[in-house]
Amino acid sequence: MASPAARPDPVVPDAGPDDPARVRVGSIEVDAPVVPVGVDDAGQMEVPEDVRTIGWYRFGAAPGEDGSAVLSGHVDDRVQGPGAFYDLVDTAAGDTVEVDTGAGSTLTYRVDSVRNFGKADLPLDEVFQRSGPPRLVLITCGGPFDRTTGSYQENIVVTAVPV
Repeated sequence: MASPAARPDPVVPDAGPDDPARVRVGSIEVDAPVVPVGVDDAGQMEVPEDVRTIGWYRFGAAPGEDGSAVLSGHVDDRVQGPGAFYDLVDTAAGDTVEVDTGAGSTLTYRVDSVRNFGKADLPLDEVFQRSGPPRLVLITCGGPFDRTTGSYQENIVVTAVPV
């Protein structure tokens, strides 16, 4: 199988003018397209099937708006390999995150925290804030992998503020 870097980007729909279209985190070599996502049948935020793509929670804030703009991506997949957020756990306070919008502008953020939460302990009200200053929240799976359930036991949550 070709390495993720060698594969072409997945085909993604055009973003609306305020929608995020692409995310870059230089410190961990992320440069990935973004697609809008909603909620799955279990009531959880959807994550794109293609691990190279990042999902933006379209029912929340768009980057630059008040509240949390939430972006979620896979850490990896048994078949597809490493995901766009494979190294998200290695992000550090002070790192830069850039978000390109559908209108062609780039919003720049600075990471202010990287935290791990048990899946049941994820502070949903904090992560999905609908008011307050604009911020960007990046989420992926992390921690130990539970082979019984086929999933990771934690979430990695990176919070960034506009520069």
